[in-house]
Amino acid sequence: MSELARIRKLEKLKTPPMIDEAKEIIKEHGCAIVKYADYCVVTFPEGTTRMEILPRLYNERYQITLPDGFQIRQMYDRCQEQSLLFLLS
Repeated sequence: MSELARIRKLEKLKTPPMIDEAKEIIKEHGCAIVKYADYCVVTFPEGTTRMEILPRLYNERYQITLPDGFQIRQMYDRCQEQSLLFLLS
């Protein structure tokens, strides 16, 4: 599979609750966050892309690139149906 075939647009993700510092950084890069009792929903700005990181492991992993170039790693937990986000740059 070519690299371009693995790149997809990204709109929303469900995550566990986030610390305030992470929420502020994500918001500075154009994302919106809605906090619920035991999870958050992150909405990404138009133009955000996501590419799967290979090889595939038990948990799917992705590189998220926001329109301003900011990068986030996503690890999708199938059991909890939530994504862990790791802020990179």
